[in-house]
Amino acid sequence: MPFIKKMTVLQRTVVWLIAIAIIFFMLLLSIIWELKQSILQGHDPTTSLIVLYFIGVSIVIGLIIKVFRSFERPIIELTENAMKIAEGNYNVHFNIDQYDVEWQLLMGIFNDMSSETRRKIEQLNSQNEVLFTYKEQIEELNQRLSKKIQIKSKQLEGYVEIIDQYVITSQTDLYGNITYASEAFCKISGYTKEELIGKNHRLIRHPDMPKELFEELWRTISSGQMWHGEIKNRKSDGGDYWVDTTITPNVEEGVIIGYTAIRHDISDKKMIEEMAITDSMTGLYNRRFYVQIISEEMNRIKRHRSSLVLMMLDVDNFKLYNDNYGHQAGDIVLNQVANVLKFYTSRSGEYAFRLGGEEFAVLVSDMNEEGYLALAERIRRAIEMLEIHHKKNDASAFVTVSIGVAIYYHDSMITCEELYKESDNQLYRAKDNGRNQVAIQSERT
Repeated sequence: MPFIKKMTVLQRTVVWLIAIAIIFFMLLLSIIWELKQSILQGHDPTTSLIVLYFIGVSIVIGLIIKVFRSFERPIIELTENAMKIAEGNYNVHFNIDQYDVEWQLLMGIFNDMSSETRRKIEQLNSQNEVLFTYKEQIEELNQRLSKKIQIKSKQLEGYVEIIDQYVITSQTDLYGNITYASEAFCKISGYTKEELIGKNHRLIRHPDMPKELFEELWRTISSGQMWHGEIKNRKSDGGDYWVDTTITPNVEEGVIIGYTAIRHDISDKKMIEEMAITDSMTGLYNRRFYVQIISEEMNRIKRHRSSLVLMMLDVDNFKLYNDNYGHQAGDIVLNQVANVLKFYTSRSGEYAFRLGGEEFAVLVSDMNEEGYLALAERIRRAIEMLEIHHKKNDASAFVTVSIGVAIYYHDSMITCEELYKESDNQLYRAKDNGRNQVAIQSERT
């Protein structure tokens, strides 16, 4: 009956129940009719009633079984196909025409879901094949990249080793404590890495370098800027070397965490420069350097509102000493005098010059008049106390010097030449007064 398939489950159930009720009602009528006839005819109705009863019950049971089978088939088919899908078999399909409307709707959805799942899986399999192809290419690229990284790493290690061996570099923390030192730094300084790491950079600071230079250096790098300049450092054995230095702050996330210094050895250059400004016999600065430094020092005094003194020294009766003891002995005297001047001008910013022959000069600053005069007297006495015999010296039995002192103040208006002339005038005044003494200008110029 095709029209029944178009019914809903509820409608079909009602139809079957009505059919059962009708059959049950007809059975009841048959039993009543049979009972009535048996009574009228005087027969025993038991056998007939039993037969009718069993016929009716059989028909009802058959109808009930029919109803339950109409529910059982789609449930069994749904269960079987669900198990197939669970096992990975998505090639399932329901023939929905043989079922009720509700089952047709459910099985149609099931068919659509199975088809969509099968389509997605086929799509995924296709993508997996593509990915597998790309995977091989990616693995090959990764292998190439790994080889290149290994090569570059070895090259970088080589560069680092070259830098460590040949570049004079170091790193410090915020307080100047050394955290790294290259092998080249160790070679030039004479210290081992163990002796440098953890020590403050002051370890290699040379006393000849002015403290103002390091104050300016720290102001620069602590503000996040690069500093560049020439520095004289001290070796572990007390020697020295010059380096052209660049110091840059190490910054992480906008915060300075330390400093890196890269240096270039300029000791040879400085040696040539030193030779150009040094008297070859005594080791003092020469006249050329005096001409260069005197104007720089006078300008510095103006900026710092301080004072400067120029002392002119002359060995008393040196020509007579040469004539009496010989020029070789005279050279020894000049070197002895130079050693005294070196001793009293050993601090940064103090200079001693041999201007020519037996004429010397001393340039010191940042004292008062009494301090300058006391220094000149100490130099004079130290030279006489060398006790170098000089029979032709009318001022003493030993070699002596006369000293002229001229003071330059920050508000003075005199020039370099006028300061030199004043000091020379005082020198001649000391000589005129009997030699072996100090003469200082009496009035401020």
